[in-house]
Amino acid sequence: MDAWFYYLATDDYASASHKKPEGGGQDGTAAPVDKSFKSPFVGRSVTDVAAWLKRKPEGIDLESRFFAVLDKKARDGSVVLCKIGDSDDKGDKVTCVLRDADESSLTLAGIEWGDWEDLLSDGGEYTPEV
Repeated sequence: MDAWFYYLATDDYASASHKKPEGGGQDGTAAPVDKSFKSPFVGRSVTDVAAWLKRKPEGIDLESRFFAVLDKKARDGSVVLCKIGDSDDKGDKVTCVLRDADESSLTLAGIEWGDWEDLLSDGGEYTPEV
């Protein structure tokens, strides 16, 4: 089964997964996370996160269309999933939906063309407060 592993972003891309010659998935951030970790995106917008992803260097294996954030107003046990681009993956517009954390990785692992628009119409677009 495919799984989506979340990467906790740092100021640079040094700790991000690098593309492997043999292919394969992203590793994500391994537990346990150091208690001193603080996201560089606290207080910034999802547009800032999207811009950071778009600037990733060649060879960095981070998803370039979808990402997850935690926000101040989301209920416990939820994750904000965001997508960069329109239904054809063009442009810089960022849309977000709120999902239960336990289903968020499966949502992204199995997403196909048109699914994002279905998520938006089912639950409505969510505006995170990061």
